[in-house]
Amino acid sequence: MSEKKTITTIDNDVATKVDVDEAVLAKLKEFDTGTDTITKIVDELGVESLEDLASLEVSDLTGAGMKLAKARKLVNELKAKAAAPAVAAAETRAIQTQFEALLPPVPTDDSWLNALKTGGILKVDESSYIAAIRAALAFQAGLYSIPDALAKAMEKYADETEEQVDPTFYALRKSLTRRTYGDIFAAIDGLDGTFITEGRRKEFLGRIRDTLWPAIAESYQTLDGWYQTWRASFSDPSMLIAAIGGGFGGGAPGMSMITPPDTAPLHDAGDTLVDSINRVFRGTGVQVAAAMAYDANVIRNTLEDPRLPSMVGVKNREMMLKKIGAAVSSNYVRLEQNLVKYVLGFAKHDTVTSDVEVNYFVALWQLGTQINWNELGVSGAGGVTGLTGKRVL
Repeated sequence: MSEKKTITTIDNDVATKVDVDEAVLAKLKEFDTGTDTITKIVDELGVESLEDLASLEVSDLTGAGMKLAKARKLVNELKAKAAAPAVAAAETRAIQTQFEALLPPVPTDDSWLNALKTGGILKVDESSYIAAIRAALAFQAGLYSIPDALAKAMEKYADETEEQVDPTFYALRKSLTRRTYGDIFAAIDGLDGTFITEGRRKEFLGRIRDTLWPAIAESYQTLDGWYQTWRASFSDPSMLIAAIGGGFGGGAPGMSMITPPDTAPLHDAGDTLVDSINRVFRGTGVQVAAAMAYDANVIRNTLEDPRLPSMVGVKNREMMLKKIGAAVSSNYVRLEQNLVKYVLGFAKHDTVTSDVEVNYFVALWQLGTQINWNELGVSGAGGVTGLTGKRVL
């Protein structure tokens, strides 16, 4: 709120002093409002700020002595100004929705698992890419350490209570610790769960740590650098929204405002990411990735079982994870979904036509801002500025 200013009115030789917000006073004087009327608006109608003034109707102002034409103009101006942020936000959401449609969709868990079961593990395809990303995130988030810790916590609590455990204890423990993979390996004769040894798991996780994760991090750092370079060319963030929004709906008039930076570095980053994923799949990597992603899916879904917290003596899922020392965040599912969509989108960079290329990469960048890269251990991704010019990370 701005500073107050005292005004004085005289009625029947009686002086009345009223403190008026300077912004309110200046706005009312723009519309030739007299001191007596200002006093009534402030004192009788309780106006202490521009927000209060914007809440009044024309009849309120005329009742206080303001001329009808002036009152209508003032009310229209204040309401239009109040609506502007909402309109801008709606336009931004509309652009973001249009961006979202440019990116490849992420298959549901059921369709992804069906792809693995019907032979997707025999070659490197989209289901394999998703498997590698899910395995990478599960490893980074510490998801694989949860089954053992949770099973021990369940057994310990059962001993502490000195009561017979519910039969569901064994079913839940089995779902967390079994590793058979019969469904996803049925397409390959001779391959079963015994092939996925602890040594092969560790070796694959090493590939993820040393090869895949750095490539994912580098892709976003390159993408953010490209976008921020372009954004710096605009003095007003709304101009950038207009520019990228102009690429939709038949033609791209907005794009002519300022030419975006060369996208060649983004294609190079995409090629590096694809090469890194393919290197992760060398040898038996496709099968190990499928198994580990399947594990992550089972663990993630089992953790949603409402019966689990009571079996370790706590009230909810968050307290359960805290008790066993797990660092998996409550938004893990959303994080996984966004990361899968981001990597799939970047991996398909070479399928994008030149007419939508810039908007596609902006869409990919916008999706990237929804991923907490710092939480994933990706350095240099903090302080990301969004479409509207506000800090989003």
